[in-house]
Amino acid sequence: MEALAASAIAVCCLALAIHSTSSTRTAQIVPATDEPVQVAVTPAPAVRPRIEVVFVLDTTGSMSGLLEGAKQKIWAIANRLASGEPRPELRVGLVAYRDRGDEYVTRKSDFSGDMDAVYAELLAYQAGGGGDTPEHVGQGLHDALNAMQWSAGDNVLRLVFLVGDAPPHDDYQDGMTTAELAAQARAKGIVINTIQCGSMAETTPAWQRIAAATGGQFASIAQDGGVVAVATPYDVQLQALNNELAGTVLSWGSVSQKMASQVKLGNRASMSASAAAEAASYSAKTATMNAEDLLGALDGGKDLAEIPRAELPEDMQAMSAGERADHVANVRRKRDALNEQIRAVAAEREAYLKDAERAAGAGAGFDGQVLETLRKQAEAVGVAY
Repeated sequence: MEALAASAIAVCCLALAIHSTSSTRTAQIVPATDEPVQVAVTPAPAVRPRIEVVFVLDTTGSMSGLLEGAKQKIWAIANRLASGEPRPELRVGLVAYRDRGDEYVTRKSDFSGDMDAVYAELLAYQAGGGGDTPEHVGQGLHDALNAMQWSAGDNVLRLVFLVGDAPPHDDYQDGMTTAELAAQARAKGIVINTIQCGSMAETTPAWQRIAAATGGQFASIAQDGGVVAVATPYDVQLQALNNELAGTVLSWGSVSQKMASQVKLGNRASMSASAAAEAASYSAKTATMNAEDLLGALDGGKDLAEIPRAELPEDMQAMSAGERADHVANVRRKRDALNEQIRAVAAEREAYLKDAERAAGAGAGFDGQVLETLRKQAEAVGVAY
């Protein structure tokens, strides 16, 4: 019995020793070495440069030609800007100004990345009033500088285009002079470019002074805006594709939002062939439609299943959840195919326009001056054209 007990004790001691040795081995600390530790770092997503532009437009009676030209060319301006490398995010605001005693002194529309909304606002501008000089340029600039939601950051290009034919009413005593407003713009990092329509002698030095004080550019164009519309063999085809693309918009949201979407789609349907070609090209490049488009909302992270039935497009409200998902997928496939087709035709059109616009002298008008200035100034945020 004593021999058996001794054997058991020996076995237990051996087991304890083995366990202790094993534990010691697993707890060993590996000494540090001089080799650098490799740490995987996921790069932060690149921040797209942003271009913010406010057009401050004289809308008195003498500016009818410029306004009609701006309506015709706003899509061309947006489309050319979307061709930048890298492609910038574009936000556009509008300020219309006249003078005291007119129907209004200013009307403004804050920044929007929805070019259909910008176009709809611009279409509502009509020339009227005036009949004398100067005009209330100062209030127009004041609203552009202080009533718009400008973005902060080093990757934002902040621009104002002041377009008009009459000098400013700097004699008004209850507001800032244009010299003071130019100084304010410079302090805010906003560049004011001036475009004089016509050749009124009193306007030229004022426009030049405002531009120079902010590091902007001065240009002079014809009284009517000097806009040249160059027809191409591709316009009619792109106009038809633009209408098909508009047919893929699934208008959603409140009743007023759906109505706004229908107005925008109606505007697309009534565009000239050349404007429709530019609108189609812009939408295909940016893969966006209007702000009330359901596909755009879903791309932005909206969950289709969480949208209240009443906010869905009317033809989707009676569908089951599965039918809605299938319908959205089908519309998306159709839009993707249209965008691909539009990009191919638009590339041929743009190649055609390079020589045709130069031959027609298109660069001397409103849109040509805006684009040339933007091309130069976009270099400040790393965008090349």
